[in-house]
Amino acid sequence: MGIRPKAPIISESRDHTSANYIMQIENSYHKSSCVETYYQCSLQSTESNVLAELFAQIISVSANNTLRTQEQLGYIVWSGVRRASGVQGIRFIVQSERHPAYVDSRIEAFLVSAGEDLRRMDQEEFDRHKEALAAQRLEKPKKLIVQTGRYWSEIAMQQYNFDRANIEVDYLRNKVTKDDVIKFYDELLSANSSKRHKLAIHVLSKAEGGAGTIEDGEKTASNGDGQTDPNAEIIEDLIEFKSSQCLFPLVQPFLQVGLRFRSTKAKL
Repeated sequence: MGIRPKAPIISESRDHTSANYIMQIENSYHKSSCVETYYQCSLQSTESNVLAELFAQIISVSANNTLRTQEQLGYIVWSGVRRASGVQGIRFIVQSERHPAYVDSRIEAFLVSAGEDLRRMDQEEFDRHKEALAAQRLEKPKKLIVQTGRYWSEIAMQQYNFDRANIEVDYLRNKVTKDDVIKFYDELLSANSSKRHKLAIHVLSKAEGGAGTIEDGEKTASNGDGQTDPNAEIIEDLIEFKSSQCLFPLVQPFLQVGLRFRSTKAKL
């Protein structure tokens, strides 16, 4: 499903209008709140897979260091690539005892600094990130079940790219440049981009001592209404939201695999 302005149509091309949604949920049992922000990028392909994974590799250490160690937003801080039904994006997950709107604003601030760091990065450091990702992708599985899982994933998704790691690492090493990653960031992740599609899930703790039961300065960051961005649209009805979104086309398979059925007669 494509996160786009409401228009229930099937389209093969991404529109040029940004989308910004927030889903708000209350948690009455645990003191911790939680935020997941998802920046939808594109359909899976060799190029888009590599760019998303390389960007995630570049920010992995700095995201943890900034959001967890320096700002101490919470113990659980994670960033990476999320893929589902052939569509992918960059996501952040932070479990915190602070207000979700404040945490969301700090994720946005980190993304701004990540873009600046990317532009300042020298070629040597960029190449180190490429090789780190290449080494990770080419690491041989230590258990047969891991390799089996990879093959079954290709079959289940009907992509059939059974040599994906070698193909994508070859593309990473020989085709991807720093300018490519900067373009990826500017078009899909920058707050100023007309193509950015963001979905934020805010789980606000209403338990005793939770962020939803105490008054603090963090609510100032959300204008007091629980929203980081006053321009974001609140999802009131999840079913209505899903039914109003555009659909991406199916990812084209790497191999054309035809199914053949043999006709047999029942033995009477």
